[in-house]
Amino acid sequence: MKYSLILCSDMHMDIDKANFLFEVNPCVEWVADFKKADIVIIMTCAFGTKKRYSMFVIADVIKSSKPNAQIIATGCLAKLNEAELKAIPRLEVKSFEEVAKMLKQEPNCNKNECEVCKIPQDTVIISNGCLKKCSYCVYPLLEQTYTSKPIEQILSEVEVLYQKVPIIYISGAHETSDYGVDLYRRRAFPKLLEQICTRFPKQKYVIGWFHPDGLTDETIDMLREYKNIVQIMVHIQHIDNSLLASMNRPKFEKTEARIQKLHALRPDLSISTELIVGFPGETEESFNHLVQYLETNRNVFTDIGVASYEPVVNTKATQLPNLPSMEIRKHRMEIIKAKFGATTYEAPKDFEPLLSSFLEACYLLDKYANKM
Repeated sequence: MKYSLILCSDMHMDIDKANFLFEVNPCVEWVADFKKADIVIIMTCAFGTKKRYSMFVIADVIKSSKPNAQIIATGCLAKLNEAELKAIPRLEVKSFEEVAKMLKQEPNCNKNECEVCKIPQDTVIISNGCLKKCSYCVYPLLEQTYTSKPIEQILSEVEVLYQKVPIIYISGAHETSDYGVDLYRRRAFPKLLEQICTRFPKQKYVIGWFHPDGLTDETIDMLREYKNIVQIMVHIQHIDNSLLASMNRPKFEKTEARIQKLHALRPDLSISTELIVGFPGETEESFNHLVQYLETNRNVFTDIGVASYEPVVNTKATQLPNLPSMEIRKHRMEIIKAKFGATTYEAPKDFEPLLSSFLEACYLLDKYANKM
């Protein structure tokens, strides 16, 4: 039985999950060309334009795979739009756990020489899930629990990459700062950071996807002490407190105080951030205040990412009034890009106005299937 695995996203957590599937049963025969596979597993994504791309992939596989091939959708979109995807002919929907179980049940060749294929990456995933419940974010709908890897397991994964890559990225799959709350009944990220940096000192590290709440005094002390930590990604999203309240994010004054303290103690540390513009209720005035803040703090943020707000089915933010038009959202995003060299994450045009998830799925499947 020949298997093919298609990733609809190159995000670090999807690569990590793909590598887990490859390790489940080393004797499974994987083929790169899905047209030669008996079973095609599509790891879908529900993030931004990758949601649309996932439907493109499904349409392509249904049209081009072997007539008797089993086609399975798993991953984020399969969780978010399970009923809609199940209505598509030939497509099965399985949870990630069900896919792993299926692979385990494949005959084992009992050969130690079986080589596990893995997708290389320079990121060590320390946790999965998110406890923050931001109103615009789909991830809490997809991952209901927060699970951390034990410290020793993480250290083993760092050891594999140690001095083999220029920089090791330490990140949660969805959120990093709450690391350890499930295993150690408290945030244990500072402790983890200390162990990584002391055991593997001749390495540069970047910390990804860090919520401002995690910038505690203890964490800041670790960042000050270990100079081989060269960057941290702290997402502020906005500076307007009314918008932050609607996002279910902390007040900006608290976030700003922690960022300024960190910058004063480690002026050499690269602090990157991400923003959302065009969120429901964002006025021209609140947007201009955001731009003014960024201009004043050009020396603080070395890298900026900006997304134009995308309504996501079933998230609380879709119920909020005063959504700026897509033209305004895109224009504001382009202003941030032009002024600060920001990386942009544009909302896909196909998703405005916000359609039901079923109409989205059918529209995109029909659209891309007819193009092939």
